[in-house]
Amino acid sequence: MADLPEHERFLHIAAEPGAGSTTLALQLVHSGLKSDGRVLWIGRDMPHPDRLSTVFADIPVTALSRFHAGSFGEHIGRGLEESIELILGLDSLTHIVIYDWAGRSGRADSHVSRMLSRVLEICSEETVVIVTSALYADASGQDEWAMRSGCNINEIWRLTRQSISNDKRNLVTSGQTYTLQLRDGVFEIQDYSS
Repeated sequence: MADLPEHERFLHIAAEPGAGSTTLALQLVHSGLKSDGRVLWIGRDMPHPDRLSTVFADIPVTALSRFHAGSFGEHIGRGLEESIELILGLDSLTHIVIYDWAGRSGRADSHVSRMLSRVLEICSEETVVIVTSALYADASGQDEWAMRSGCNINEIWRLTRQSISNDKRNLVTSGQTYTLQLRDGVFEIQDYSS
């Protein structure tokens, strides 16, 4: 599996729609499954099966039983609430992904924000939490893309396409900007700058 930048325990990936936040999140949890850990994926939608099989191609089928996923659509706040007992009860939980926590339009739901904060409070110190959201067009003209507020995670990665016609992405972290190349269905770092 291709190396990706290091990150803190709590990570927010804000991505241009279609830029590959699902693939990036799956790559980041890959190590947990590979090391006999458990992954909990809570989202509005399930990852596409083709993407799962591409990113997890080198993981034995038996290990995939430790990938727990739930799709809640517009009821993601209730899904987070219902997942709290599961989070408290699962041993070896290495990663929690809360996929598309804020939705694609409008304000982020306050119930979802509260449940997201609750998950961050209760998860064990060994558990990495990755939250994703869609960037949206910035009407103010200050930037091409804006990010929804309401997520209390300090480390933010912004993932955008370089152009619609190629498989390169810009990944901006707090310290560096990376060029990622999508190759064989996974991202690889092609270049970076401070």
